Amino acid sequence: MSVTALLNLRHATYDLFADLFLYKFYEEEYKQLQEKLDLIDREIGKQLEEIGIRVKEIRKVFSDLERKNYLIEYSTLFIAGVGVKSLIPVESKRLFNLMGEKIATFKYNDVIRFYKSRNLVMRFTSQFNPEPDHISSLLAFMSVLIEEEYEYRNQGKDPFRIIQDEKNFATTHIFSWIPDWINDVIRDPRSKIYKVVCSELDHWLKFEKKYLGVN
Repeated sequence: MSVTALLNLRHATYDLFADLFLYKFYEEEYKQLQEKLDLIDREIGKQLEEIGIRVKEIRKVFSDLERKNYLIEYSTLFIAGVGVKSLIPVESKRLFNLMGEKIATFKYNDVIRFYKSRNLVMRFTSQFNPEPDHISSLLAFMSVLIEEEYEYRNQGKDPFRIIQDEKNFATTHIFSWIPDWINDVIRDPRSKIYKVVCSELDHWLKFEKKYLGVN
């Protein structure tokens, strides 16, 4: 696979997972997400399957269960956060519970620093506005960095600095807590749709870790 094709694949995959973790409260948003899954599977499903990510499995679980099941599962797991271990997918909130305020605040401020370095204000088309360090925001920012790398390469510029930013951001704000959180979601008996989504995200992050050369 060419560098350009791989960058397009990475950008689309981060963008898809960012969208999958946004709360689709309204029926039209939910329908658009299903259409996006269909499109991704059609366009790059085979390439993703070659590296272990099965978009078909995500499509299937969304089609097998009704929208009301999705709404209950998402709100129960990720908004209410009730359970043995909080599953709210926000880095600072999870770290606050596990490591205390000082580390949580440091990590949150570092996310904001990354966004400011790109003069970026995170905007989503969804009615649900996630925190800057919500999993959707973090995965969306990775797609922004990858798009920047693509543009640099297209213009014949050296993308070294951007690649380092990708690696540093992923190491500090994705690989550092999301795999552990994924395991908690998969083990939770209330998780059906997101057991599948998180399983595929786990495969994707393992690929990315290897691709970026992170131990």
